[in-house]
Amino acid sequence: MNQENKNEVANSTTNQGQMLAGSPGIIIAPVNEQPVDASSPDKGKVNVSVEQVVPTTVSAPAPQLNPALLAPKVNTAPIENVPPTPPTPPVAPVSTPLPKKKKRGSKIFIFLLVLLVLGMGAYIIYDYMKDLKRGECSLLVASDNSLRELDINSSIVKELYDKVKTNIREDVAYNTFDDTLKLYLAYRQIPISNFYDSNCNLYNSNEMSNFTCSDASSFVPKAFKVETLEREVKKLFGDDVSIPNQNIVLGTSCYGGYQYIPERGEYVQGYCSEVPITTYNVDKELISATVQGDTITLKEKVRYYSANGIATDRLQNGIYVYTFKLDNSYHYAYVNRSIEES
Repeated sequence: MNQENKNEVANSTTNQGQMLAGSPGIIIAPVNEQPVDASSPDKGKVNVSVEQVVPTTVSAPAPQLNPALLAPKVNTAPIENVPPTPPTPPVAPVSTPLPKKKKRGSKIFIFLLVLLVLGMGAYIIYDYMKDLKRGECSLLVASDNSLRELDINSSIVKELYDKVKTNIREDVAYNTFDDTLKLYLAYRQIPISNFYDSNCNLYNSNEMSNFTCSDASSFVPKAFKVETLEREVKKLFGDDVSIPNQNIVLGTSCYGGYQYIPERGEYVQGYCSEVPITTYNVDKELISATVQGDTITLKEKVRYYSANGIATDRLQNGIYVYTFKLDNSYHYAYVNRSIEES
């Protein structure tokens, strides 16, 4: 190789040696084979290219995940004979306990309610027994049509008999079974508590013989309301019975003696100065009591006689038959009185 070729190869080598392989941007100065003076200005320096080195940021690709590792493993095997899942039982609601104050209040309310029920029950029983004692209500004695004997000393028989029996003075004064006697018998059933002190306003002394009423006298009459008597009429004779209001007096005697004053809606008592007397006597005896269905029959043996042993034609001896029938209010209504020959 001649000298010219050697220079070309050297130049080529020098140009290629300016870049360090694998290190972009770093330029290596060529080696000077000539000796370098240590005192020269660039001594100890490395020849560096004027090109600025710019660091290159290399974005590393995100790691790829294997889809097989992320997908859930599904058992594709067929399901055979797997029992159905039982339904979840309903969960009972949790009851929140009430405060002690509310519980105490509930107990007090229940206690008061029990007392109220017991009180009402006691009042109903008391009122019923009071009405039963007064004869305002009676028990159903028989529910079939067979004829049965009743004890004449039983409470139901005594109750009914006391309503209708009369004494000798009443019989002598008026013995006909009509509205006058019926109204008088109903008047006898009025409780004493329904009478009250009154006055003689609008009282007519000419309407009732033997009876007077005057505010000038010291006599204080008793009185009761018209509706009070009407109530007793229905209790004694039945709900469908109505008797016209009229003065309550038996004949010309002093029995009764209450004048009907429609303007006041009251019955007002009159004063009777005559003392009733009689020379007649009577023997009365309740001999039987029977029930058939809803009907009770009482039989009374009656014998009138005078002080001289002579009976009067106006008073009839015989068997008096009193008939009572159960009405819709479960009261035995006084239906009729008849006389059988003895």
